[in-house]
Amino acid sequence: MENSERSPLLNGRRLETHVTLKPAASNSWHDGHPHAVEPESRPESEGVEVTTKTYFTRFWILFIFSFLAWFQCAQWNTWGPISESVSVAFPGWGAETVAMMGNWGTIMFVVGIVPMCWLMEAKGLRAGVLACAGLIAAGTIMRIIPFATSSDVFFTVMSHLCAICVGLAATLVMAAPPTIAAVWFPPEERTTATAVSQVLNQLGNVGSYMEPLLVRSPRNGTTTEEIRSDIKRLLYIDAAIAVALLAAILVYFPKKPPLPPSVTSSVERYDFLTSMKKVFRNRDLLLVTISFGITVGIPLTWLSVLNFSLRELGIDQDDAMWVGLLAVVASGASGLLAGRATDLVYGHVKATLLALTEATLACFFWFFLLAWGAVAASRWQVYVSVVGGLALNFATAPLFMELAVEVSYPCPEVVVGGMLTGADNFVGLLFLFIFFIPNIGYEWVTYSLLATGALAIVPLLLVRENYARSSIDRADIHETSTKLS
Repeated sequence: MENSERSPLLNGRRLETHVTLKPAASNSWHDGHPHAVEPESRPESEGVEVTTKTYFTRFWILFIFSFLAWFQCAQWNTWGPISESVSVAFPGWGAETVAMMGNWGTIMFVVGIVPMCWLMEAKGLRAGVLACAGLIAAGTIMRIIPFATSSDVFFTVMSHLCAICVGLAATLVMAAPPTIAAVWFPPEERTTATAVSQVLNQLGNVGSYMEPLLVRSPRNGTTTEEIRSDIKRLLYIDAAIAVALLAAILVYFPKKPPLPPSVTSSVERYDFLTSMKKVFRNRDLLLVTISFGITVGIPLTWLSVLNFSLRELGIDQDDAMWVGLLAVVASGASGLLAGRATDLVYGHVKATLLALTEATLACFFWFFLLAWGAVAASRWQVYVSVVGGLALNFATAPLFMELAVEVSYPCPEVVVGGMLTGADNFVGLLFLFIFFIPNIGYEWVTYSLLATGALAIVPLLLVRENYARSSIDRADIHETSTKLS
């Protein structure tokens, strides 16, 4: 079950690498490329011989974590795709209640990101992932308990508690992908591994948008009791999946592999408190965080309430399901392509991010014209503008993560990931709260999509690229390959 590390320059030859850590050649504050930390304050790691090795079990780790990420997102977006049905089955569940269910995710993310990141940094991957799986299992079980009492009020309360648990679990589900990649994967697979778990989290929306296949719409003579029965069956299925997932992680999900997959994986990271101080003093990381938060936060949150915007254009719940489904699938494909391309052709992350952000802005401007009647709306234009905009937008996510980790090395990846996703969720929180303003309608959403996309370009232009971590790992691969060729 173990594979020794493969270098892309060895023509398939297997290699267990032995290296001695040395300082990177050009990561100094005095080279004109500001770094997150001063050289003299780095953790002690130089002059230590490191043996690196990759393990086949890294794919199991990525699979089970990615499935957890997929399921968490599906639970976060449980109610949006069936908003028409749930409002009939449970009187009083309107747009505000559905939005609040999604809003709990962003609220708990902002509240819980620091303690949850501390948990993973202090106790390791296994403890953090088990905590996430346990929260989701507990929440989905709480949500089915009211079915024994037939109390709508009790069901609403427990649904809110479930949303709180799922939102708290999201902290590490969204912040941990770069840590999974750094701990288990070699340099030439890291961005791809980050993209896979992020993409699966996004594809969780596919599961939620398939819910109308199980929950009937309030039309064609469907009764309230039939809809309630459909929702009950759906929630029982969710609880069963959550328990099975928790059991699988309990069986096998180690803290780390016996040997690190790369040189920098073995380097001691700053402790949590030191890292928190460092990240808020890192100019380039702050710029990346601002850009990520405002460009990704609103489009991803909008997906959970997409029904309301599309309804203004004559797209009902069933058609909105297919728009959302296609958007998520296209987002997954674009995220994987962007991640893999970055691994293969490294060193152009900023330029790629700028191009993707501008293309996203063009698609959202198209949707803006459709929403305001400047262009006669047609079904295909709605599909292309929404799907294209969301897909191009999500393709930036793994690249933002990679750039942030590079400019902040050697701060822990989970802290950096938490900082980015915290900003993303804070923006999403503000976006969802706007729905609570009386009689505001939905036209303002298109303004938000345009404004955030345009504003995100400014801080990104000011970021100075610095591939501190990869310069060590990739230089070592090249040096080792040269000696063996």
